[in-house]
Amino acid sequence: MHCIVRSADRTIVDSDVQRIVARSPHGEFAVMDGHAPILAVLVPSVVRVQMDGREQAIAIKGGTFHVEDNNATLLVERPYKPDEIDVNSLSEELAALRAHEPVTAAISEEIAYLELLCHTKEPHA
Repeated sequence: MHCIVRSADRTIVDSDVQRIVARSPHGEFAVMDGHAPILAVLVPSVVRVQMDGREQAIAIKGGTFHVEDNNATLLVERPYKPDEIDVNSLSEELAALRAHEPVTAAISEEIAYLELLCHTKEPHA
């Protein structure tokens, strides 16, 4: 199956893949060759794309996932691969956000996303 993972400013993956694992509001799901057409909303999570026998992790803030005719397109917000994540600067951003008063829903969502990025950088992710 061919997979494209794209954000507003770049293409992260444009390759043939064996499997894609993503998360919707209803839970995690996987697609492989021959999957029936699907359209899903993606929530903040780590998308895992298996290609050439290795797995590529991509942290996303959200997006959409569309599969049809053995082509998968993921249009995602704020994607990061683990090697692009700087935990030191994320820690500074997290501290500033946690100190902000009042803590709005938008700030809580941003804190959760930055924590996801920090977790993605950890070796077990």
